[in-house]
Amino acid sequence: MLDTKALATATAAIIREHVDKTVAPLLDRIDALEKRLDALPAPRDGKDADLGAVRSMIGEELSGLKAAIDAIGPAPELPDLAAMVKEAVAEEVAALPPAKDGASVTADDLRPLVEAEVRARVAEIPGPKDGRDGIDGKDGASFTVDDFRPLVEAEVRSRVAELPVPKDGRDGIDGKDGVGLAGAVIDRDGGLIVTLTNGETKNLGAVVGRDGAPGLPGKDGRDGFSLEDFDAELSKDGRTVLLSFDRGDLSYKIELGFPTMIYRGVFREGESYERGDTVTWAGSLWHCDENTSDKPGDGKSWTLAVKRGRDGKDGKDGGPAVPAAPVKLR
Repeated sequence: MLDTKALATATAAIIREHVDKTVAPLLDRIDALEKRLDALPAPRDGKDADLGAVRSMIGEELSGLKAAIDAIGPAPELPDLAAMVKEAVAEEVAALPPAKDGASVTADDLRPLVEAEVRARVAEIPGPKDGRDGIDGKDGASFTVDDFRPLVEAEVRSRVAELPVPKDGRDGIDGKDGVGLAGAVIDRDGGLIVTLTNGETKNLGAVVGRDGAPGLPGKDGRDGFSLEDFDAELSKDGRTVLLSFDRGDLSYKIELGFPTMIYRGVFREGESYERGDTVTWAGSLWHCDENTSDKPGDGKSWTLAVKRGRDGKDGKDGGPAVPAAPVKLR
């Protein structure tokens, strides 16, 4: 397993050693320059310092600083983090137990485990202690968990792709035949008895209740009507029949309407017509479909039953009348 804590400690020590060796000559030069500046004699009698001497001293120090900077060697080579992560991931994948038949491991299954482990190890890296202030350098790039994630994910996918595809498992043992319904019958007690296809019978309980106890005798009903009590009468409208049942103080009357066709003559304005009435209007016969007082042809209350025929041709003129021959009686 990749020991990120040890890796961070080793990397920090290498960088710290290189910085100390590189900055030490520069610090010594700066200290020497400060001492020489302090050793310069103070100006007297209002005279300025010897500019030539100052210029020569600064030139010497700048040359020394340039030589010290040129003497700085290249930065030590840091460990190959990508190779170390790749090697650690390969070791972890190799340590995985072989996949069982019918189950497979994907990158999505390993991703949460790898990310959690990387976060835990990075969190264990101790924070650097404050050192001496150094010379400002160029802005560098820092590594975060998000920087490592693509490398780790790519390596995990590569290693998982190398895993052998699980083979299909062996066929299982055939199951027993199912049991179906062969028949059913209701016994005398109202219970439902079913017969299964394996010959077994099951009593599913009562489905038909037993007859209840006889009820108490009811009161005598009234005598019914006979044909002698019946009468039928046709109303004046010609389509309503009044049925009457009368016996003593009992009397029932029922009206039954029949939409029979009744000719009501020529249509008269303002008169009400009922369904089934027929009238003559404009030489045609019209049938009333619903109660209305509208004129035939207006609205949907009338239907044309017989259309008026065309006028016949004029007949030819007859000849002069011929008197009939007298009739003789024998």
